[in-house]
Amino acid sequence: MLRIGKLNPTRAARSPGTTPERPFRPMLTGAIFGLAGGDGLAVTRHPLHPPSHSVPTSCRTTGMQDFNPAELDHFREHGYVVIENAVEAIGLDQIRAAYEEIQAETAPAWQAMVESGVIKGGYGHGPNAHTMNNIHNHHDLWLDLAMNPRITPLLKQITGPDVQTMEMVCHCHHAGTQAHTGWHRDWPAWTHPQYTLKTKAFYFLDDQTEDMGCFSLVPGSHHLPDGPPRDRYTGNTLEDMPGLKKITGPAGSVIVWNVLCWHTGLANTSPRDRRIVIYGYQPFWVKKWGHEPPPERIVSWANTPARRQFMGVHAMEGRASWDRKDVPYLPEQLERLKTIRF
Repeated sequence: MLRIGKLNPTRAARSPGTTPERPFRPMLTGAIFGLAGGDGLAVTRHPLHPPSHSVPTSCRTTGMQDFNPAELDHFREHGYVVIENAVEAIGLDQIRAAYEEIQAETAPAWQAMVESGVIKGGYGHGPNAHTMNNIHNHHDLWLDLAMNPRITPLLKQITGPDVQTMEMVCHCHHAGTQAHTGWHRDWPAWTHPQYTLKTKAFYFLDDQTEDMGCFSLVPGSHHLPDGPPRDRYTGNTLEDMPGLKKITGPAGSVIVWNVLCWHTGLANTSPRDRRIVIYGYQPFWVKKWGHEPPPERIVSWANTPARRQFMGVHAMEGRASWDRKDVPYLPEQLERLKTIRF
């Protein structure tokens, strides 16, 4: 497993991914939640809870890092890459504090749902796991982390320059609980000749060990046309899946992975909760806002063209025909519209 720590990466001199993994199949719909992060990028420290240590000046950056070609190569071959020290631009202490506030606020409703026996929600939301949605409503920190400068250049190589955020979730897999999901892939084997149509990033808030019900996948399974034999490997045989890889790493790490990989979460037999933050990314043209306009908090936060794109509102790269017409354009985007064709 490639594990990337602190880097001084060099810019790749080649064009990204021109070899298709499988023949192109047209994409009919998507699942954009409509969220994301900064522009070129004015990262700010968040006053929610002051950090116990100062952030190095190099992390208070107004520009993106260059991407590391080794990360992209590992992602394409194995379907994932783990990057350590990935949240320094935002601050691990602030992320933990924001997470704990959301968890405390949503815990009563989660507990009431579990006691009622009427279980609803994704990512195993129920007795074994607490899924916290709409986290952008709680603090702008989650919007900034969506466009984390440590991984955004890599995401643009994976998903395309018009990358947008389609999901952001906080998740807790409780200590001493069973697996909250079985083996699966997130959707059928839809592919594109050049880019990955759906990518996720899981941030580790604490050191992740194998006994914490860690996220697990089968490396390279994103190349396979079919999903996993989930009925053959379930319950007591969940960990018998051939090729299983348990993803571990220190706090502040992130795994960026292709959702076509066969994956699951295992039983958490440790005395510690497994706490992660989940982001999903897709090309700008894969979206499903429905008839509701984007949330006002997101529109207000998205005050640059790049932020608008990452929130799935207005494209900075690519076709403007997928733009939200119910949100006024920024002045600089109006100038762009005069020079492009829809």
